Amino acid sequence: MAVSTRATPAGPAVPVSSPRWRLILTVALLVLAIAGTAISAYLAYENSQGKSGVCTIAHGCSTVQQSKYGKILGIPISMPGLGLYVVLAASAAIVLSNYRGWRPYATLAGFYGSFFGFAFSVYLTYLEAFVIDAWCIYCITSALFLTALTAGWGVNLASEVRERRR
Repeated sequence: MAVSTRATPAGPAVPVSSPRWRLILTVALLVLAIAGTAISAYLAYENSQGKSGVCTIAHGCSTVQQSKYGKILGIPISMPGLGLYVVLAASAAIVLSNYRGWRPYATLAGFYGSFFGFAFSVYLTYLEAFVIDAWCIYCITSALFLTALTAGWGVNLASEVRERRR
């Protein structure tokens, strides 16, 4: 992980490295975001072809994706989902490299992006359970990914804030 700096009372900034666990956590966030990107890209492609994707385990993917809740302004939900996962992957990559010193901003983008995705996922899961009465394995997987991503980005953000306060 990149080395940040912190000002000391005695003078100039002193390099401070992030803990190893934060590096491992951020790599895990990157892997989850890439997996979410792959699922969303597959669904976005299938949806653009008018299909629902191969549905295993739960057999309600077509019902969910073809419902009136499967699109926002005529765009399949998988499209903005793909965009969100790309942003989350980019945020994790920036945190790992501290590209141009943007680590704190990437951490915020990762947390707020994942939190928004998580909240929207809770809403969609509610719709699947109580309104549509069908389950999509891709939606469930994405909801689990976003739950883990939100928790991970929350820990990452807390660490970043704590590090900045030192």
